[in-house]
Amino acid sequence: MDRSKLKSPFVIIAAALGWAFVADPLISHLAQRLEPGHRDLFRSLNDFIVLLVVSLLLYHRISRQAREVRKTRDDYRRLFEEIPVPMFIFDSRDFRFLAVNTAARNHYGYSRAEFLQLKVTDIRPPEEVPAFLAAVQQVPGCYADAGRWLHRKKNGDTFYVRIFSHHIVFEGTPAKQTLVVDIDEKVRTEKALEEKTAELENVLESMTDAFYTVDHDWNFTYINKEYERVQGQNRARLLGKNVWELFPYGKEHRYFEEYDRALREQVSVHFEEFNTFNGMWVSASAYPIKSGLAIYFRDITPEKLMREKSVRDGQNLRAIINNTRDLIWSVDRDFNIITGNGAFWERVEQLTGKRPETISNSDFEQDIMRPILDSYRRAFRGEAFLVIRERELDGHKRFEELSFNPIVDQQQEVTGVNCFLRDITRQREHVEQIEKQNDKLRQIAWIQSHQLRVPVANILGLAEVSRLDCSAKDELIPLFCMEAKRLDELIREITALTQDLDGPG
Repeated sequence: MDRSKLKSPFVIIAAALGWAFVADPLISHLAQRLEPGHRDLFRSLNDFIVLLVVSLLLYHRISRQAREVRKTRDDYRRLFEEIPVPMFIFDSRDFRFLAVNTAARNHYGYSRAEFLQLKVTDIRPPEEVPAFLAAVQQVPGCYADAGRWLHRKKNGDTFYVRIFSHHIVFEGTPAKQTLVVDIDEKVRTEKALEEKTAELENVLESMTDAFYTVDHDWNFTYINKEYERVQGQNRARLLGKNVWELFPYGKEHRYFEEYDRALREQVSVHFEEFNTFNGMWVSASAYPIKSGLAIYFRDITPEKLMREKSVRDGQNLRAIINNTRDLIWSVDRDFNIITGNGAFWERVEQLTGKRPETISNSDFEQDIMRPILDSYRRAFRGEAFLVIRERELDGHKRFEELSFNPIVDQQQEVTGVNCFLRDITRQREHVEQIEKQNDKLRQIAWIQSHQLRVPVANILGLAEVSRLDCSAKDELIPLFCMEAKRLDELIREITALTQDLDGPG
């Protein structure tokens, strides 16, 4: 209790006692000089004055305290009414509202009159009422944090609140004064965060990469299912444990060196390493996070073997294409050379006098490049075709066959052209030689079928005449000789043609 409130009454009482202590001897002294009737009147007057003064002083004090009480009550009501946080008072027995402030009316959408017709159970969804009834019986009489609840506005919207209440007596009625803090945005944000966290965990759990996180002391803080599968370990046994104590072999490989660098320098790292523990190649990536390090890795053993096979196949292919004197090369859609075999680069150096790494299209004679570029453009349209060209090289006529084949990607889009050039001079000469031989054979065949048959037929005819008429031999002999000579000339002509025939090889 405030001692200043008791100070004035004590002073008044002390003053009255002091006056009585002083006044009584004084009155006794004066009474000796007064008549008996006057003495009693004087004593009564003294008592009346003392009582009147004490009463006035007490009245003044009580009035002032009453004004202070009224002011305090008004201040409290004003505080209750004007505080920007919803507050209300309800009857502890039947839960009816006894008072609500402006913030509560604005927040819930009810007027004061409407609120006073409701119970606190009416501002809750029906499913929340049983829990409220059970909890209200357990709330202590003093101040209490009642926790998180779901309330309902007049328009039916629900929102999350945190309730603080304490027991009071309001206008003679046992009641509870309640302060309501709207935490709807916070709760919904937390729920959204929980959903996003669950979604992220679901992604991490379903990803094909092994994933885990460690803190700054290298203790496991999260492990996904793929990591469990790859390591053959249960996460419950690993979480909270030191990664290097569980897998000490990691310090003998690049794992520790790279992860430690990522943690110390706060940089991302990526590397490939062979894991001797389980005999597989892994591709590992580590990223610094606030709590430590996030690490991804996956088994790339099949890819590694495929890459090694691809390298071997590439080396074998290069050995094959470099083992021919035919020119093989490819270009992209910007006419840049993608690749070429040894014979191609030798020809390029021969034509330009430059090393392959320093040449450009402008280094070639335009008369040579123009038809080549036109052929590239034709192939870019998706056409595969063959071109035979004739040119002079070192004073000799040369024949070359060029094939252009479009290179397409998985979407069947042309991304470049593969080119193949081979010298067909010998084949061309061989064909020409065969054509000449065929022409001579046709001449021989014509001589045999037309010219050679004439003297043979004449000789056969003369022989038949000679058989029938022996007397005509003298006349027939010169004719035999003439036809025989003619036949000999034809045979000589055939022999000459035959001698010019060379075998096809």
